[in-house]
Amino acid sequence: MKAKNEKPVIVAGGGIGGLAAALALARKGFRSIVLEQASLFGEIGAGIQIAPNAWHALDALGVGGLVKKEAVFIEHLLMFDGVSAEKVIDIPLDARFARRFGNPYAVTHRADIHGSLLDGCKALPELIELRTSARVTGFEQDASKVRVRTEKGDIEGAALVAADGGRSVIRERIVGDPLPPVTGHMCYRAVLNIGEVPKELRLPAATLWAGHNTHIVHYPLRGWKLFNLVATVIGKHTSGGHNELATPQEALPFFAHYCDQVMKLMRTPKEFRRWMLLYRQPVDNWTQGRVALLGDAAHFMLQYMAQGAAMAMEDAVALGVAAEEAGGDFPQAFRAYQDMRIVRASRVQLSANTLVGMIFHVPDGLERLVRNDIYRGRSAERYYDALEWVFSAPEYVRNFDAKRGAVRSPRSNEPRKAASRAPARSTGSRARAALPARRPPSRQRASRGR
Repeated sequence: MKAKNEKPVIVAGGGIGGLAAALALARKGFRSIVLEQASLFGEIGAGIQIAPNAWHALDALGVGGLVKKEAVFIEHLLMFDGVSAEKVIDIPLDARFARRFGNPYAVTHRADIHGSLLDGCKALPELIELRTSARVTGFEQDASKVRVRTEKGDIEGAALVAADGGRSVIRERIVGDPLPPVTGHMCYRAVLNIGEVPKELRLPAATLWAGHNTHIVHYPLRGWKLFNLVATVIGKHTSGGHNELATPQEALPFFAHYCDQVMKLMRTPKEFRRWMLLYRQPVDNWTQGRVALLGDAAHFMLQYMAQGAAMAMEDAVALGVAAEEAGGDFPQAFRAYQDMRIVRASRVQLSANTLVGMIFHVPDGLERLVRNDIYRGRSAERYYDALEWVFSAPEYVRNFDAKRGAVRSPRSNEPRKAASRAPARSTGSRARAALPARRPPSRQRASRGR
């Protein structure tokens, strides 16, 4: 395929957002060079939740089928009261959910998403060049090009997409805000073999236990072979480090107020990895001429909406649409891209940074009881209505492969109305229907016995 652009788009960062951006641009005919600062392309972290809007983005990028190979398609989103063990929220992820949002809900390993995007990029060598050990340190631009500075020399391109994370050096030039401070949000992560997990907690669900200034999340991974555990606490901590070793003796006292049911799980890991969680506040500009921010560089958020990667992939798809609509005029494309994305991504960012914590982290007394009463007994439809704005992928994501001109105005971020309740089948929903559900081991045995 002959590229539409003579000079390549330079993508700073080879994580999920950067690879997704290169892939989206390639699927619209634009050539790019991805610059990754590490010596190898890879992804750190463990589990990740894939909501329907994320599946739509993966399908648009052409890698949804690859990700589905290792994903576990869970049956519920659950929240328990961490003190009393009462089930407070139960959102069924059954056929009604898939019909409503056009795709299922699943969990997988972050490396499986990153690896699928990387494979997608490698399959298009004529449009995507992947470079490692290429740390971006700055840029200069004029009316016709951008010159990207790296530790190994300068690279000239038609445009620069900054997917270089929450500590983006490119953002410093465009936004000028300080680096994210230590927030007091900290999590302890562990990945267990499924046989180590108490049987009563081997649930086909993404499960959250809520307590004062803390919460615990767990779900299965890799076809029920592994089990992801993330325990979060808010307070004053001395460490500002990332992915550091932590002992159970350090972690468990933060959760001493929890019921024994979940503490049995917390006492299982022999060690944790400690992660300090950072975030930024929304800003009203992500672009400067031929340079645009994407993913965490644009809207660095806490993990509490489980939407960080989804927002980066939606950004990437929007970028591809905008570049095509602008005919390769990247300053115009980047302005359109920002108009398409900034309100939606900022709403998710604000929700993750502040609003969701008001549900998870209320004090253990009367406020906890009020919270439980608010959600007790809600119907599936009420939950689906509340999640419509985030789980329904924008029009430009769902119609990414449509012929040019067939996509409705990219400025339209309004959620679908009646159509969202009975959407046309997507590639994601068809692929989901063709795959056997990843059931918990106990259900697999029961099925074989029938």
